[in-house]
Amino acid sequence: MNKQYKDHNQYIRYLNEYHIILGINPMKPDVIIIGAGVSGTSASIKMAQEGLKVVLIDRGLPIGSKNLSGGVLWGNDLAEILPNWMDDAPIERFIINKKVGFLSERDATVFDFHFDSWKEKPYPGVSILRASFDDWLAKQAQEAGVAVLSGITVDELVFEDGKVVGVKQGNEELRAPITIIAEGVNPRLLLKHNLTYRKEETRYDYPDMMIGLKEVIQLDKSVLEERFLLEDNAGVAGEFILGNMNDSEVLAGGFFYTNKESLSIGVIVHLDSLSSEDRSYEVIEQFKKHPYIKRLLKDGISIEYGAKMVPEFGIKKMPDFYGDGYMVIGDAAGFVFSNGLVIQGMNYGIKSGILAAETAKEAITKSNFSSSTLSLYHKKLKKSYILKDFEKFKNVKKMTKNKRLFKTYPNAINDGFRNYLTENGEPKEHLIRYMLKSFRSSGAGIFTLIKDGLGARHL
Repeated sequence: MNKQYKDHNQYIRYLNEYHIILGINPMKPDVIIIGAGVSGTSASIKMAQEGLKVVLIDRGLPIGSKNLSGGVLWGNDLAEILPNWMDDAPIERFIINKKVGFLSERDATVFDFHFDSWKEKPYPGVSILRASFDDWLAKQAQEAGVAVLSGITVDELVFEDGKVVGVKQGNEELRAPITIIAEGVNPRLLLKHNLTYRKEETRYDYPDMMIGLKEVIQLDKSVLEERFLLEDNAGVAGEFILGNMNDSEVLAGGFFYTNKESLSIGVIVHLDSLSSEDRSYEVIEQFKKHPYIKRLLKDGISIEYGAKMVPEFGIKKMPDFYGDGYMVIGDAAGFVFSNGLVIQGMNYGIKSGILAAETAKEAITKSNFSSSTLSLYHKKLKKSYILKDFEKFKNVKKMTKNKRLFKTYPNAINDGFRNYLTENGEPKEHLIRYMLKSFRSSGAGIFTLIKDGLGARHL
């Protein structure tokens, strides 16, 4: 079964083989999962381990081909279903160094955190390339007994008496007692069937979304490790507030992380800050041209470029996580966290998939697939760190949408430190005096600083 299926007929042939070999009817699975990202595939593995018959459907051919580049996977949730994943998975590097910085037009103030304990397993974070990682994870699902169907786009959900009872592609239907929606940040099926956060609408607003642009820069392994002061398979990740957008009103953050022989670099842009005059690709080019970043890219070759939407609607606008016959996990549920300096989502996706799988197992055992039974998934989310995080940071946009965070403070911080550290033959002042003078010159008086300082508690 260690293969993927290019069309529906090939899949039907596989199902017949599966039926003959195992003596069951795979055309009546217990659960259908739409989307083979980390959330959907993790859910499928957990359910297969519990003895459920699972069909995992993904539009990518092969699995992982629709996912943008990669990212840093934080945490160790995957060990719940694959205890040795850090030894077996195609990990690029384990993160040992984290940088957080403020960029102005020419200058940068960067806080550099190095934790030597992060080189010990389980690693707190690892960089991965999603094409290879998702393909590996799908193979683990197949080995666990999951039927993986790739290259298939689900057109719509199948309803019966108001309950979700399966999926449809063209004229073909596949039915199951439970359907798990893991189709990513652009949840077409949730929108099509009006299952979004606001029942009378079928689309989120611009303020609810960001756009991410990412480029992969190939660098010789020895050059990369020398440039970033890395040993063995250690890696570095950095996040930055971009105050170098000149006269533009764009609000954006930048990031990079090291792979084995490449550097992934990109930007996250608040969609509602883009005017009709702005071009999102110009933001990443501006980031790459900054003197602090430009030197890191020297002699590199661009080998991949792409963009994707990133949800930032937060807990107040998340869709219903469950209903009669269905559950929603991962990015489709809005489980992506960003506070301007940190962005993560894969860990939430994996954990939500595992919790949905546990709920499905209990529902199958009870032969009850109603909303009341599947509400257990929501209860599990509340007990986990997922909804606790989103509840705690529910007002984070009060700070991340604050224009001063991007347009005032990067310049003020860099000017203040530069003046403090520059020897000019004049009597020295205390650092606080330099910084306050710099903030005042940038238009941020003491009361504004106090107000925004209080607002920073939301980060």
